[in-house]
Amino acid sequence: MRRLVFPALLAWVALAAGAVLWSGWQLWGVATDNRAIRSLAGGSDVALREAADPRAAHARALFLALRDRPQEAEALLPALAAAPPGLRSEYHYAIGNARMRMGFERIERNRIDEATALVNLAKASYRETLRARPGNFDAKVNLDLAMRLVRDMPREGQDGDEDPETRPRRLWTDLPGLPRGAP
Repeated sequence: MRRLVFPALLAWVALAAGAVLWSGWQLWGVATDNRAIRSLAGGSDVALREAADPRAAHARALFLALRDRPQEAEALLPALAAAPPGLRSEYHYAIGNARMRMGFERIERNRIDEATALVNLAKASYRETLRARPGNFDAKVNLDLAMRLVRDMPREGQDGDEDPETRPRRLWTDLPGLPRGAP
């Protein structure tokens, strides 16, 4: 029995030391993520660590979306796979808002085809927002605005059967007009 006490005590100390090291590593990761979130909230862009918390990825996605860089923000979607529905909903909502801002900017510059594509991407983001959190009223309103801005109607000959040279030219755009005010 006396021979087993020392090896058991040694194993227990090694296990405790491993647990302390693992806890320290986790604590360092949380502190790094919190520092990144504070920096992003303060307006300075920081890179996230490889195994960052979904809340840190969410903060960086919001930072990028608010600066009209939705392509970079969309690259963070895999980091939000394990995030709660509220974070995913806010993520998609921010991406949709960035796309709508970019779409309105293109409309003001009379670049209608680019604006149509951006508004369609915004609609897809708002739909993802509503899938993650169906009661998000702001996303419903913005989706309604985007749907009024660019309609989801199929065009004649869209299946590609016709020869593009013989097809009649489109005389109007999918963009019916800018909604002004409430319905």
